[in-house]
Amino acid sequence: MGQEEVLAAVAPCFNGDKARIKRQRLKEKEDSWVLESSEFGPCKTGEEVLAVADDIVSRIHAILALYCNHTPVLSVDCICWTNAKGESLRTVRGSVSINVTSSKGLAELKSLSGTQPLGSAVFEAMTRDVKINDALDLHGDSGLSWSQVYDIIDFVGGVKGIGNAGYAGTKQASAVRQTANHYRHQGIKKKPSLPVNPPTLVQANEFARGLLKRWIASRL
Repeated sequence: MGQEEVLAAVAPCFNGDKARIKRQRLKEKEDSWVLESSEFGPCKTGEEVLAVADDIVSRIHAILALYCNHTPVLSVDCICWTNAKGESLRTVRGSVSINVTSSKGLAELKSLSGTQPLGSAVFEAMTRDVKINDALDLHGDSGLSWSQVYDIIDFVGGVKGIGNAGYAGTKQASAVRQTANHYRHQGIKKKPSLPVNPPTLVQANEFARGLLKRWIASRL
């Protein structure tokens, strides 16, 4: 998909007061993608707005990385002041650019969580639940390493906690954790043993992401 198509697909995922991506006419006969947020309210200077905008984009970036299983790249290129009619007055730091490939992940983020898209629900939860922030930081913005897979399993409650919460079966969780424990000790002479039919790193990534998403859903 081209950038316009991708932005059109991403926008419905983020339609809350704290983060809204939408098309808006900023100049005569010119539509642009804009980021709106109630968090801009207290800002008094363009520099303050930019700092808040960059932080918002970073949080959106983290959500897209987890749910879309890809490394998205977003940036705030300008700030636009508008009047009460929505007409552009001036701009500073002269659109949101983004690169996302998972249509399945975008569909998930567009699905409703209560009365708003899941993307908005997760974004707003990040501002009130430090553990969700920790979870997204633990995931990072690219493919997971074996160490990250191991840490994610322990973060959401370990093998027993995963089974008790119904996030996944304990047999699968144990096999993934044991495999991750083996590979995260590369370089050590006596590494922990591998389970029978150990998962690949790709399979372990999918399992760990699924855990985090189900864990986050339980806290929304």
